[in-house]
Amino acid sequence: MKLTCLSISGGGGRSYHSPASHLLEMEGLRFLLDCPIDLSALAAFAPVPLTGGEAGLIRAVPRYWSPTAAAAAKAGGVDAVLVSSATGMLGLPFLTRLPGFANTKVYVTEVAARIGKLMMGELVEMHREFVRYYGPDTDGLPKWMEGEKLNEFPSLLQKAVTEDEGNGLISLMPLYSSVKENDVILFSDLSSLNDMDEDNEKLDENAMDETDSLLCRHSVLRDDGADADEKILFLCNSDDITEEIERISFICSCIISAIKSGGSVLIPIGRLGVILLLLELISETLHSSSIKVPIFMISETAAEVIAFTNALPEWLCKSRQEKLFSGEALFGHVELLKEGKLYLFPHLHSKGLLAAWKEPCIVLCPHWSLRLGPAVHLLRRWRADRRCLLVLEQGNDAELSLKPFMPMAIRVLECSFLSGVRAAKIDTLLGVLKPKFVMLPEGLKSRYSSKERPWSFLYYSKGKTIELPNLQEDFEVHLATDVALGLQPRQLNETTAVARLRTKLFVSSGQYQLAAAEKQSDQSKRHLLQRDAVDPDRLLPALQEKGMVCSFAADDKSAGERSVLITSPGYALVKITSDRTVIYCDDERTSKHIYDALSSVCNGI
Repeated sequence: MKLTCLSISGGGGRSYHSPASHLLEMEGLRFLLDCPIDLSALAAFAPVPLTGGEAGLIRAVPRYWSPTAAAAAKAGGVDAVLVSSATGMLGLPFLTRLPGFANTKVYVTEVAARIGKLMMGELVEMHREFVRYYGPDTDGLPKWMEGEKLNEFPSLLQKAVTEDEGNGLISLMPLYSSVKENDVILFSDLSSLNDMDEDNEKLDENAMDETDSLLCRHSVLRDDGADADEKILFLCNSDDITEEIERISFICSCIISAIKSGGSVLIPIGRLGVILLLLELISETLHSSSIKVPIFMISETAAEVIAFTNALPEWLCKSRQEKLFSGEALFGHVELLKEGKLYLFPHLHSKGLLAAWKEPCIVLCPHWSLRLGPAVHLLRRWRADRRCLLVLEQGNDAELSLKPFMPMAIRVLECSFLSGVRAAKIDTLLGVLKPKFVMLPEGLKSRYSSKERPWSFLYYSKGKTIELPNLQEDFEVHLATDVALGLQPRQLNETTAVARLRTKLFVSSGQYQLAAAEKQSDQSKRHLLQRDAVDPDRLLPALQEKGMVCSFAADDKSAGERSVLITSPGYALVKITSDRTVIYCDDERTSKHIYDALSSVCNGI
């Protein structure tokens, strides 16, 4: 097996919005683990319409990084794509441009597929604003991508558009223009509803309700030791979510402060989970403060996503799943919509938005890059108002993102949100999972070593391929009944028999099976496959019985090689050693006689 890291989470740690991707090569097959788009290059482009404050930024239709598509093209295509989240499938349309993609299978849960499709459509719609302003993007290389032109940009911008190590600008591509219904295999796993381990019922109810950790599924837990419950309690404790709620509560307090001063709040954050939690806590804070302000969610996919969150329980915690089955509202935003406090609109120019618009207000909208979508226009509207508040997610280059909006008086609050497993829990997690080896980013090498641990570590870095050990020395293969009945085995010794067969190998759910090939050849007409060493003293009379004139050559027997020289009906030479027999002959008739003679002195199958 070989593993190549194509992109690191956040494209070098910049943000959550660019998940990691890897290429796994195993037994002649290539698997792409996630296919995201790296949107970090957007910061180098000027938002539209131009206002004169975009000095140094690229004034053109943006291009997008697709390191996975570049790697797939270089490798000659991939056999399958495994998608772990909605953001992990935004680069799939780039793969469809590759030859042979029709044979590529994509595996993704239904939730990720439907939300991912909505995100693709929204990205395409926001990108159209650039196309309408500059005109359609050309198929050729734009002028700004030429070497001399690129050198004219400040070093900060050059880094932003050439940071794809080893590929330069090769991976920068024009965005796809439509999202079609491609052949996608959807594999939905809803086991979180009924496969919860019974022991987890003893856990702290609040911790379970808030985390809904995958570790609490029976299919994952394999530790029957006495300390298993303690490990799960540690992994599923509510410390992380408590810190997250405290962090968002602080954000809410800043939002209330801005609202009380008469300012509006702009929140260009695209993470659905964060948006839902923000809406929940913002509504509670506004209610407790007796403040009435409208909340607007302006997005091409706002209505679909909000409706979708109430339909599928796969990703919900236990308490919200119970609400689903009891008919209760899953999230607080349902009540906000009923009470007329939350408004959903696809565009700033949507019908009804002006009638509902009232400032101060709270607006959640794309895009976090501050280059696409409603956020660009609203930030230009409020940037000079020191009473207003802009909430950004940490990880992006704030200086570059805010450059076209300078000078600014608006207050900026940069926040970080919980994502993934914390480093302090990795050891405990591995203790529960009991892996044979663990792959970690190179940056964690100093923190996690194999010392005093029962598993070994492998460390990967972007753009480098590492060899993975084969953990399975042998495996069982099931033989189809019709194939087994057609075998003609020959006994080799008291314990072993061999037979020839022509089959196809199928793999399903980790099980290997040999099934009959479409066309079985006539076994009576097949040439035998010979085995065992050739005995020269038996071969010579066998050749002579076939009417061939032959004799032993004057060889040095001490060298372990004997030769039979054939002079009629054609010339040939047979060299024989203990582990090899080589036949030199260019006459077809003579070759057939030699083959027949060998068949009479060897065990054939």
